[in-house]
Amino acid sequence: MRLTRFFAALLSPTEQRLVTRSIVIGALVWAAVHTLKFAVNWTFESVQLWVESTESLLWVLAPLVVGALVMAAFARYGVSVLNYRSSDGHIHKLVDVRGDGLERAIALYYSSEPALEQTLLGDEGVNVRWQLPTWSLALRKALATLVTLGTGGSGGLEASVTLIGESLAAGLFKPRRARLGKIRHSPLAQKLWRWWSSSNPDELQTAQLAGIAAAISALLGAPFAAAFFAIEVMYRRRPVIEKLIFALIGALVAYLLNLVVGGQQRVFEPITLLRPPITTAYYLLLVLLSFSIAMTGILFEYLRERIVDFYRIAKFNDWQRHLSGALLAGTIALVAVALTGEPLDLILGTGDRMVEAALDGQVTLQIAIVALFGKMLATTLTIGSGGSAGLLVPSLFFGTMTATALSHLFGYPPILLIVPAMTASLVSIVNVPLAATLFVVEIFGSTYLLPAMVVLVLTLIFTHDTSIYRTQREEYQGRQLIPGYSTRRVLVPPAWHGRTIVDLQIRARFGLNVIGLLEKHALDGHSPPEAVLNPLVDHPLQTGDSLILLGRDQALDAFDESVAELTTMEDWK
Repeated sequence: MRLTRFFAALLSPTEQRLVTRSIVIGALVWAAVHTLKFAVNWTFESVQLWVESTESLLWVLAPLVVGALVMAAFARYGVSVLNYRSSDGHIHKLVDVRGDGLERAIALYYSSEPALEQTLLGDEGVNVRWQLPTWSLALRKALATLVTLGTGGSGGLEASVTLIGESLAAGLFKPRRARLGKIRHSPLAQKLWRWWSSSNPDELQTAQLAGIAAAISALLGAPFAAAFFAIEVMYRRRPVIEKLIFALIGALVAYLLNLVVGGQQRVFEPITLLRPPITTAYYLLLVLLSFSIAMTGILFEYLRERIVDFYRIAKFNDWQRHLSGALLAGTIALVAVALTGEPLDLILGTGDRMVEAALDGQVTLQIAIVALFGKMLATTLTIGSGGSAGLLVPSLFFGTMTATALSHLFGYPPILLIVPAMTASLVSIVNVPLAATLFVVEIFGSTYLLPAMVVLVLTLIFTHDTSIYRTQREEYQGRQLIPGYSTRRVLVPPAWHGRTIVDLQIRARFGLNVIGLLEKHALDGHSPPEAVLNPLVDHPLQTGDSLILLGRDQALDAFDESVAELTTMEDWK
């Protein structure tokens, strides 16, 4: 009792509720991810053993075709769809069970925030998320991932489990008629439900982050990297530290449950872990490694965009789309086997075995090159055609094979280059620098911290804003509300000081609406600055104020360009 009172004094009622939620979420998500990981690995191994027992490896196309047909059925019936506009200006339909689930998890994470579309429809806050699937989405995504990867598709598990983690976490707090009907007859249940449930979007997002972190932790065995991954994916340029603690709780619960059940706790466990040398030659090679992986990341993103464009332009139906991707991925795997003599999992599946083999120095230069380009093509085809898989572990695979090739060319033990290469690949493709550094330290130890940080900085310089996730491409001051329309915050330049909104003619010239004003200083010099919605059109602006604009993305971009070139008010006219 004293201990309970002690913690009650330390934590506010809201914090107590969030801690409890994070623990429950961590346990539930761990159980789901642990089950899915076992099912995918067992199914994939069983299918590959059957293929190897047949007279011809061409039989690998049979399970791939079956998986494609089942995925096409999943994508065709009983799904929800989200429209979004990518950075190239195209509007895409995102089917919940298709492709990289992390993109969908990001969209669902922001669904409870204020948005024009929901406001116009009369829906706001957590109710927007409740109207979308939760537990049924988690189940469908798990089955779709099992079908895709179990039958031989190429990709990782991590993106799928992030969507599963988000959906399970959200589903725990979703009000349901059957549940509420039982609660009405029990005063105690009513009291517990009021304590457990919440209509606060911020608390819902905290639960969603805990679910995503727990899912990654259960899969990779790196709880701190998992928590930072969840935060960085959602808040790339603005880490939210107050939410980090609850993501850590969910990740640690999942990690501890991994320890309880035993078995392999980390995603990669090399036989021998070498200490990186501190020599000029080694660090010069890390510069070349960083550049090589940056180019690999750019190539991968280019291929991914081209395949997405191909399926958008080709206008295949669902059956043709999934079948073509599966058959092409299977063909690439057969070619790779013919060139190297390696098993089919050189290209198909998650690629974990090949990364382990590379860490232990068992991959030749020829195999590394074939695996790099073969896996890249097969993964983009699997995911681009709509298969349910992720890109986190494949990005580690690409970095591993690039580092293995360089280790053979320069005579270094592969592990000395592969470990920092993992940081570089996570930065160049997924763009989560903090999580990438923590991942390497947690899995391989602090001796690799300096090489990891060197390649981190270099890769960030080479790749800059490259990212595979739509939300990561958004600027801090702007967020898309509906496809093609955004809000944006624009600083008032010195040339506008003392001018009014009427003087600027923003609506007449650009078709944009000024919906808010953030004052830097009050006009009278005494009152506190204000945030004003629908500001008066004759209100004098001051340098350092911020205008909040609403309109088409193209018009906002044109407005930004005009402001950037502005030096005097005469230039504006």
